Amino acid sequence: MGIFQVLGGLVAAVLLSNAALAPIMPADPRLAPLEQFLDSKGSPLPAAELLKYGNWRMVVALSCAESGYGKNMAGTFNAWGIKEFTPGSPKYNGTRDFVSWEESIEYTSNLLYKYDSKDGEPRAKDMVYNWKYVKPYEHWIGNVNYALWEINQILPKTVA
Repeated sequence: MGIFQVLGGLVAAVLLSNAALAPIMPADPRLAPLEQFLDSKGSPLPAAELLKYGNWRMVVALSCAESGYGKNMAGTFNAWGIKEFTPGSPKYNGTRDFVSWEESIEYTSNLLYKYDSKDGEPRAKDMVYNWKYVKPYEHWIGNVNYALWEINQILPKTVA
């Protein structure tokens, strides 16, 4: 047996022993209920990605009002009706396309802080005229608020 094989074996043994000592992180208790909720709506939204953001409830509720929880999207990975305002973009003033759920959820979460700098969870009636450019406003507000109510039934705010 050569020196490199012995060293390789030692390195592998050390790595494996460290992996065995690594702490096992408990599963997020919100994950399964949120996955079940989204599945019940026929939603393609990834629950694990949503839960990375403190304002995930509002992100999900907006997807309800804008695209039926992502079932009827106007742009790629765009369940929120977000417009494209990048100068020179061929889709300027149209619906924005994203490359992944990760990108679109992060963008949407960050965008919500524009409407509520405290926690990124603005009230629907406070943001409707800037988010939704066309009427009916009351129907949209009702959809957002009902989605928030439904989410809070399965995952009360105290669970985060």
